[in-house]
Amino acid sequence: MNSADMKRRGFLAGIAGLGVAGSVRAQEAAPAPAPTLEPAAPTPAYEGMTFDSHGKPIRAIHYSPVGEGRRAAIVMMHGSGARITNRGPWHHLAMRFAGDGYQVLTPLFTDAFADDGIRPERMMNAWRHVGEDAIDWFIARGIDRRRTAMFGYSLGSYVAVDGALGNSRAAAAIGLAGGVDVYTPRTPRRRIPVMMLRAENDTHVLPQNTASWITFLRDKGISVREEVLPGADHLFTPPQWLEIFERSAAFYGGNIGRTDQDAS
Repeated sequence: MNSADMKRRGFLAGIAGLGVAGSVRAQEAAPAPAPTLEPAAPTPAYEGMTFDSHGKPIRAIHYSPVGEGRRAAIVMMHGSGARITNRGPWHHLAMRFAGDGYQVLTPLFTDAFADDGIRPERMMNAWRHVGEDAIDWFIARGIDRRRTAMFGYSLGSYVAVDGALGNSRAAAAIGLAGGVDVYTPRTPRRRIPVMMLRAENDTHVLPQNTASWITFLRDKGISVREEVLPGADHLFTPPQWLEIFERSAAFYGGNIGRTDQDAS
């Protein structure tokens, strides 16, 4: 077995609890290899860290590409109830972005304000500040603001996109499986490209609520690219996470990650 096959099998074993098929009987033919989020070798580096957001220490993981990469950065905002860890699909997605040449930060934004499920405005502001401060953390370390972007899933999609259209200096944003039922969007203060990834069969954030958010933003003059993940519900399978990466990478690659873009 070559090293790529060993990595693939190790990845699938690690996410078996997410709905991956069980073992194959010895007499049956082995199935075709499943898609994986693992980045190609050499492997990006990552480390736990904290940064300050309005006086609160925010835990995060910082992912670095091999070499200079694209000189671009992505801040990833998690969904409700998430934890920041070096395993699972969120970690593997961050590793994929780093493998594609981006610096990545995955802050635990609930460190700024614990989620009580009611989510008053001061809580949402604290979470949006985390995203703004994470972008500023990259800018302070030499990343051109035109090469910074937000990414958010579910609750984090609102925090990422609404924040990026507010006081943030991010140059692009992606919202995954988010809608107006997460929170009422604010009138945008900025004009940056946005992509909304909608799960076709989402039963948690309903498709019509994602559509309402997109319509609201377009009516306010925001360029929103909508893409649908066929057959997906709110929780994604490993192949669907890989598709999310591929669609996101194409969007980022066309703006903040362009290799011909002048970052002076």
